[in-house]
Amino acid sequence: MRKERTAMMAVGMAHFVWEKCNRAAAARLGVPESYLKIILFLARRPGAGQKEIAESSHVSAAAVNQTVKEMIGAGFVLKAADRTDRRRARLFLTPEGERVAEEMRGSFEDRDARITAALTPEKERELIALLDAVRACLEEETAC
Repeated sequence: MRKERTAMMAVGMAHFVWEKCNRAAAARLGVPESYLKIILFLARRPGAGQKEIAESSHVSAAAVNQTVKEMIGAGFVLKAADRTDRRRARLFLTPEGERVAEEMRGSFEDRDARITAALTPEKERELIALLDAVRACLEEETAC
């Protein structure tokens, strides 16, 4: 007999709601959802290339290319030639892109604080350990 709800179903639903909150926060900032991962990636890795973004976000290079073009036009991203390899372009956030990244970080931190406040320190450590175990298990499966 199958359980009504599994641990991975709970993880999936929590992730779904987290992403829904991220989309709502981005919408309040006037940023399309498709821009969000790129903005956050470039905030962590200024000067990254489109290939790195595509690999990290598991999106096709063509999709990243199109989105980056839109983001350049919208004033969120700047493209600069690599100093050592002119064939390669580096991407950087504009001040507006930096502002959005900072606002999103604040949104993450606020949400994280609310979630953490609902847990005792012991329960938080336990949850982190359990999720780390789940991640390790998934990483062992290369087919995921």
